[in-house]
Amino acid sequence: MRGTRCPTIRRTLPAMAATAMLVAGCGLFESKKTPPAPLPEVRQSLSVATTWRVSVGSGRDVFLQPAVVENAIYAAAANGTVLRVDPASGNTVWRADVESRISAGVGADGFTLAVATPRGEVIALDADGKVRWRAQATSDVIAPPLVGRGLVIVRSTDHRVSAFETDSGKRRWMFNRQLPALTLRSSTEMAIAGDNVLVGYPGGRLVAVALSNGAARWEAAVAEPRGTTEVERLTDVLGPIVVAAGQACAAAFQGRVTCVDPATGSLRWSRESSAGAGVARDSRAVYAVDATSQVHALAIGGASLWRNELLLHRRLTTPLALPDAVVVGDLEGYVHFLSPGEGAFVARVQLDSSPITARPMAWNDGAVILTGDGTLALLTPRR
Repeated sequence: MRGTRCPTIRRTLPAMAATAMLVAGCGLFESKKTPPAPLPEVRQSLSVATTWRVSVGSGRDVFLQPAVVENAIYAAAANGTVLRVDPASGNTVWRADVESRISAGVGADGFTLAVATPRGEVIALDADGKVRWRAQATSDVIAPPLVGRGLVIVRSTDHRVSAFETDSGKRRWMFNRQLPALTLRSSTEMAIAGDNVLVGYPGGRLVAVALSNGAARWEAAVAEPRGTTEVERLTDVLGPIVVAAGQACAAAFQGRVTCVDPATGSLRWSRESSAGAGVARDSRAVYAVDATSQVHALAIGGASLWRNELLLHRRLTTPLALPDAVVVGDLEGYVHFLSPGEGAFVARVQLDSSPITARPMAWNDGAVILTGDGTLALLTPRR
């Protein structure tokens, strides 16, 4: 899956125990021998400055998403390192060690940040890097915690969602729902919309869960499972859910890109597409990466605006929409900048040779990038 660690298929058993088998390659059902497309020539029409770069520490084989807030960027390494970076200067404000390996992170709201471990331990720190509390989720965690509204919300690999109070670590509620027999072991992010948290599930479902008590408010279909075998019917929601301009948009593997009303779950529009990552959007379009790493721009309504087919099998991240470019990272450490209007290449930067699995994130008009080998950088496009 693009923008996540290598996915696995996970078989759900009655007691929620599971055995996992590795899918061939990191690109769901693609052969290991499928080579990535050669890099196309770029006639650089956009200047991209590496404003700063910092070494965080390796995050290979785990999905470590940095967190960007107004005056801080938080990042983590697999060995337990967590650091805060000043986004304006790139200076490291502090570096802490949580004394546990980290398998997921970082979530932050500017006051509290959280990471999680392979054993399902959730660790919350304050803005100064001091551990505030530790709590236990129901299984291992590979998706970044969601922090906000006084809660640290964690989704574990058994698909249970737990909410902990930011001040104390006390569990406020837990949400669980029935799952298909076969699911993807992948990092699927959640999003806050009003007084709900939106959670994407296997089977192509998007569920709104009340922040106050963990009750389900509504459920919407991102995609409907099709086919006769369990593998053919895999339609897990992948990547982040984007809430903007009165729509909540999500993408499903072997399914669709779908936008719904975030208050009611009623369908706004839907477009057939087998997702390889989550979606991004701006006032112009919704941007998606499919399972073969083609980049699509869809009008707010679902009509196709453009498609870039020149990065096939390069395991692209979820896109980032900036004012002057749509940004994606790939398996060889390249960051590609595409024209928002037509999808043509306007710039390319390589930070190092390791895969970029964390989705690019915006700070001001720049892109915050974290590579698998732990290079954290701010890339700033300039006309």
